Formats: sequence, structure tokens, C-alpha cells
Amino acid sequence: MAKILIVEDDKILAEMYQEKFNHEGHQADVALSGEQALSELDKFKPELILLDILMPKLNGFHILKEIKKIPEYSNVPIVLLTNLDQSEVDMSEDMARAIGVADYLVKGQHTPDEVVARAIRHLKK
Repeated sequence: MAKILIVEDDKILAEMYQEKFNHEGHQADVALSGEQALSELDKFKPELILLDILMPKLNGFHILKEIKKIPEYSNVPIVLLTNLDQSEVDMSEDMARAIGVADYLVKGQHTPDEVVARAIRHLKK
């Protein structure tokens, strides 16, 4: 069982991911904002982070940079999620991986089951 932090401002989608991770035998926690995600890190101590890019106030890239500054979390796999096409995002998948992202998924191109399955694969690496 792994601890997974889901950082997603869409409450319905976040709860769907949470339920699917829990069904797979993992413990998932939801943060509905970037601020909440950063405060949950030390309390929850996730082993994998599912991180939405487009969120109010602190976007996913800002949160990613903050997480990577914390030595304890520098090797925690982070899966970025977006509703944008990769061509619309100002940071390419290669650049995202260069700053420590394990995977990069466009939500509209993957079912929640596929997102969870791909995220779980990064726990096994």
C-alpha cells in the first residue's frame, strides 16, 4: 500500500481518483488547492503525487517547484495532469520530465482508470 496525494481543484474528479486508488489498495488523500497540497506534505508524507497543472492561485508548476525544493520529496514520483493539449502548455513534456516529473497526462485523453493505472506504475520503479 502506498500513500498518494491527489492535487486537483475539481472535487468530483479528485474524489473519483481517490476512490480508484483506494480500490487498488492504496491510501489516497485529496488536496483541492496548491496551498492545501503544500501543507499536506509533511502530515501525509505521500509516496506519489498526482498534480493538476491548472489551478487557482498556485498552479501545478509552482507547486512542483516548491515540492522539489524539499529534499525528502525530491525522489517522489509526480504525475502532472492537464486539460490542455501539450502544444498549449508553455512547458513541453520533455521539459517537465527534466524538472522531475515522472509522467505527463492530458486528462481528456485518458480515463480515470488509465490515469490511476499509469500513476501506479511509477510506484513500482
